[in-house]
Amino acid sequence: HRALLMVLIISIVGSIVCFQAIPYMGSHEAHLQPAKSRQPHFFFIMLAFLGAMNGMALSNDLTLFHFFFEFTTLCSFLLISHDGTPTAVRNGVRALWMNSLGCLAFVVAMIILYQRLGTLDLQEIIRTVPRAGLPLVAVALLSLAAFSKSAQFPFQSWLLGAMVAPTPVSALLHSSTMVKVGVYLVVRLTPAMQGTLLSPCVALFGAVSFLAGAALAVGQSNGKKVLAYSTVSNLGLIFACAGLNSAEALTAATVLIVFHAL
Repeated sequence: HRALLMVLIISIVGSIVCFQAIPYMGSHEAHLQPAKSRQPHFFFIMLAFLGAMNGMALSNDLTLFHFFFEFTTLCSFLLISHDGTPTAVRNGVRALWMNSLGCLAFVVAMIILYQRLGTLDLQEIIRTVPRAGLPLVAVALLSLAAFSKSAQFPFQSWLLGAMVAPTPVSALLHSSTMVKVGVYLVVRLTPAMQGTLLSPCVALFGAVSFLAGAALAVGQSNGKKVLAYSTVSNLGLIFACAGLNSAEALTAATVLIVFHAL
């Protein structure tokens, strides 16, 4: 049901943002006055991103999940650097390499899981992963990839830099959908963490990001920075709920995912 919830968020919120982006991008280009309109390129990447997000939400095979995971990183880079200014390109590159660190952790986790368990089926991994040893390390690496994707400390700087992108990009990728990939992955992995040291570690890590992000958001005067830090904070709270790993906490995490998207 969480996969279908993610599909609803991606499709409904994504559609609204894309429709709102049509008049916005007209005004945006009128302000920047580029030699040639780049709106077709912009909307192509936005729609490709939505397709990749839906593919990821519905993937049960880690190979497919990783493909879409990487594809959203590429779309993020292209959209952040869309305006072509030195600042936009610099922040786009930072988002690319920081998310690529998470993708590297994801690849190492897949190698370990396939060698030890002989499968990359997510449901099978959750059912059979032992509560210690290298397979649990692989789950920890998947959690690390999730932290980088959701811009948790110390990876938060890429999300702050991403706010130089046109506002529809901030709304779609960096508030409602792409940064949810991390929390979505960890929530799906919670059965594999239950009863291990990894679960309270995820909760503690999320709680620190929640408190630090909230404290930093209060001290900002720029609207986009307030939203960026509050996003980091809210996602940290969802990670904390996932780490607590009780039925009530996981329900709270699901409700917070919907709340933040709205």
